[in-house]
Amino acid sequence: MDRLEAAPRSRSRGGADTLGQFQREIVPQLDAAYNFARFLSRDADAAQDIVQEAFLRAYRSFDGYQGGDARAWIFTIVRNCYHNWLQQRRRKSRIEVDAGPSSDDAPAHDVAADDDTPEMSLLRRAESLAVRGVLNALPRSLREMLVLRELEGLSYREIAEIAALPIGTVMSRLARARQQFQQAWRRQDDQRESGA
Repeated sequence: MDRLEAAPRSRSRGGADTLGQFQREIVPQLDAAYNFARFLSRDADAAQDIVQEAFLRAYRSFDGYQGGDARAWIFTIVRNCYHNWLQQRRRKSRIEVDAGPSSDDAPAHDVAADDDTPEMSLLRRAESLAVRGVLNALPRSLREMLVLRELEGLSYREIAEIAALPIGTVMSRLARARQQFQQAWRRQDDQRESGA
């Protein structure tokens, strides 16, 4: 975020106030924004680029921010930056290649507790990878809905604002996403049981 620190020099007298407000309201959303970008792009490096671009755009347009839900606002920008990244990637290769989960990217919620046994830690890691695998197999529009609702805990209204969709569409996509996730999870369980 070095570019963010340089930006206030080009701002007017209210630049220090703007930077302070931006740091109080928007910067705390950084981890959630990265997680969202990571689930959308399925690529840790791309997620970092997307979030950096999103926060730069957010800072540049922060004068237009009218308050409200900071997380929904930054998620909208992250989503737009993701779509721009996806268009650029498609232009370059014409084929979308899925980047599977990287073994060196341990999610923040996958940190072992003090009283965890090595077995419990291993089971939690395996389940986390299994969930990520099922999520990655879902179509992008359904994956996005599940991540925003189930992992980020956003309301239907917030998701509708982020995705620029009617609430009814959000609800129906969520229902389809949950159903497809459940079916894929059962198939995966059946495969594990038959292979054991």
